[in-house]
Amino acid sequence: MDDASVQKLRIWHGPESDQASGPVDISAGGPQADSFVNRLYRQESLGQAKPGRRPSALVEPFSLEWFLRIEHDRHVRHGPWLPKLLEFSKHSGETILGLGDGLGTDWLQFARHGAQVVVAGSSAEQLAMVQRHFDLRGMKARFVHASASALPLESGSIAVVCLTGWTGDAHDPSRTTSEIHRVLKAGGKIICVVPARFDVRYWDAACFPWKSWRRRRNESPVVQFSARDLRRLFHRFSEHRIHKRHLRRADIPHLWRWVPIAVLERLMGRTLILKAFKPVSASLSVRVAA
Repeated sequence: MDDASVQKLRIWHGPESDQASGPVDISAGGPQADSFVNRLYRQESLGQAKPGRRPSALVEPFSLEWFLRIEHDRHVRHGPWLPKLLEFSKHSGETILGLGDGLGTDWLQFARHGAQVVVAGSSAEQLAMVQRHFDLRGMKARFVHASASALPLESGSIAVVCLTGWTGDAHDPSRTTSEIHRVLKAGGKIICVVPARFDVRYWDAACFPWKSWRRRRNESPVVQFSARDLRRLFHRFSEHRIHKRHLRRADIPHLWRWVPIAVLERLMGRTLILKAFKPVSASLSVRVAA
């Protein structure tokens, strides 16, 4: 990693849900940095924690091979449903806005298929990491240091917003949805990928409550949503379609493993994907008001 990139990535708080643990000095190395990098890899690749796997087993963090392995794990191994549901190949020539946490693995796919990508984030360190990812892959994008609830973008300038995860205003997410509605063109689309509240762990705990006694109590809280939550948050949008995905057979309790995984995934998958449109009538009402 070049010196400039090291300086930019020296301290990063990580995804919003992990900021309570304080900043991590990535360049210093050591167990804390290794644990952080390993956790970041798992989160971006949609993998689950493996106690026997050490961070040193991975390639050099933030190298091209590291990003390529994450992409393979995310889009082929753990989330083969992502390329189709997020429509990577359907928006060539359009302007895509990427919001949320992570390393920009999904947003980069839009750029690869000919879209003009704008990435906005409230963390300068995270933006530097996403920019490094794009640079190593030879992809171009515009990077904007701004909160998702206060975007310095013109109204009606974005064709598609891809929101992966949730950012800082988790206690008032309506601020982000209002801003997304503002920057989208009339007829523009929101694609939102968030953790599901009623996932396999929820149903496992509900049906087998004694199992929760053995679970770790110090796990970081994750902002989760139900389908009803998403429809309420994006009530100003129309034609809501919500999909539920991301379930491994190893996560399913033995009692339910006789059910086809495609059925169980739609009932207790870990991830919700919302697709909705900004109504064309929204632009008409603005013109009348003007």
